[in-house]
Amino acid sequence: MKSDNSVLHGLRNERGSAAYSFLGFAIVAVCIIAVIFVFPWNQIGGESPKDANYLSGMDALKQKQYNEAIAYFDKSIQANPNGAAFLGKAKADMALGNIDKALQDATAAIEKNAGAEAYGQRGVIYKIQDKTDQALKDFNEAIKKDSRYAWALAQRADLFNKQKNYEKALDDANRAVSAKKDFVEAYRLRGSILTRMGKCKEASADFIAVQKMKPDDPAAIQDTAWFLLTCPDEKLQDSAKAMELAKKAVDMSGGMNSAAQETLAEAYFRQGDALKAVEHQKKAIELGSQNCPDGSCVKDMQQRLQKYELAGRQEIRTGYEILPLNSSL
Repeated sequence: MKSDNSVLHGLRNERGSAAYSFLGFAIVAVCIIAVIFVFPWNQIGGESPKDANYLSGMDALKQKQYNEAIAYFDKSIQANPNGAAFLGKAKADMALGNIDKALQDATAAIEKNAGAEAYGQRGVIYKIQDKTDQALKDFNEAIKKDSRYAWALAQRADLFNKQKNYEKALDDANRAVSAKKDFVEAYRLRGSILTRMGKCKEASADFIAVQKMKPDDPAAIQDTAWFLLTCPDEKLQDSAKAMELAKKAVDMSGGMNSAAQETLAEAYFRQGDALKAVEHQKKAIELGSQNCPDGSCVKDMQQRLQKYELAGRQEIRTGYEILPLNSSL
């Protein structure tokens, strides 16, 4: 039989164990609360910060007030360096043509865990710089992080299209359309890819879909016109309709759309007016050069200009004598 002292000692041990257990649970609970409410979750996974400067920057970005947007994003970054603000700043710099700054900001966004969109944004900067390998690497990473990231899929499709890797390009374009059913530019891109593959009927279906989705979009209208001029299936070519659409696209854009001017130049060329083709192609190059002062993005345009100039050149024979050489006549 246990003594009163031994029973009392046992009770004390049980009470001590219970006290320690309670203390342990309390510590764990405090840690959980601290993690939930104190840890900066807004810097993880690309979640946008909720500070007023960031939100004002996003509003300015939507309004195409790019310098104002950059000022707001800078204030947000000064208060709390965050990936979302760096990403917004990269977009604004990109729109202003500050490519080097955009690249720095996009890289900073990646370092701050801004997610798939940051890789996509840096990828398109590399794409503009003709750094294809780096661009492809970033698009791959963006798609790895988000397999239904339609914009990155479309950008990668465009890279493959320019490399004449049409099967891969078509696969990515299909995935982009599947991920975002109202992604008009993805339909336009897929139509272009299908045209290059000689699948003009399928391409025609995409351009018709685009016309329905954006009937008043100059870019979409000129795409359809270009298709009607350049489709390998001559049965689907229609230079008269293409001319009508190209003129409409130029008028709707106030004459300031480079692609529309180029499409109109090709329409004039197909109808035998090389001089008009030269005129509009030069305008297209002038407008297109604004996006790349080094001229890298208008090389194809310049080659077509040479074609038009050769066709419009008046041939003159300077070594041919018409008059008789005998002065006595």
